Amino acid sequence: MQSPEQAAAYAAQKAQSTFAQDNYARLTRSMWMNYITNFVPIENDLIEYATSPDTVTNAVAKAREGVAGAFQAQQGATQRRLFGLGANLDPDEAQSLQRSSAISNSLADVNAANMASRQTRQRQQSILGNPAPGLGM
Repeated sequence: MQSPEQAAAYAAQKAQSTFAQDNYARLTRSMWMNYITNFVPIENDLIEYATSPDTVTNAVAKAREGVAGAFQAQQGATQRRLFGLGANLDPDEAQSLQRSSAISNSLADVNAANMASRQTRQRQQSILGNPAPGLGM
């Protein structure tokens, strides 16, 4: 049987021997909570971005909106320039200008949609870990 002094010494020694383990456990819990708080929401957003089919649809829609806005601005600038020069187009010239602008607008719209779709899919594949996202698409 141990004396009270021996029991106290043993308890002190035991408490000291778990000091490093306790600190390591506290540090590990703190790091885990930091990860859960700061990084898991970002990872969840990336997972949602990389796996959602709406991501590509939204990117294409934004690209098309940008093209439409650019062509509307260009048409307005052309009209202001013609007005500033005092030039009046006859009906054939106006129709030719409108047809040329419509063709350019359509080509730019298709190109913007294709590029946005391709780049968004490549970005999604890169996030998912595909080492060669451009191949096979």
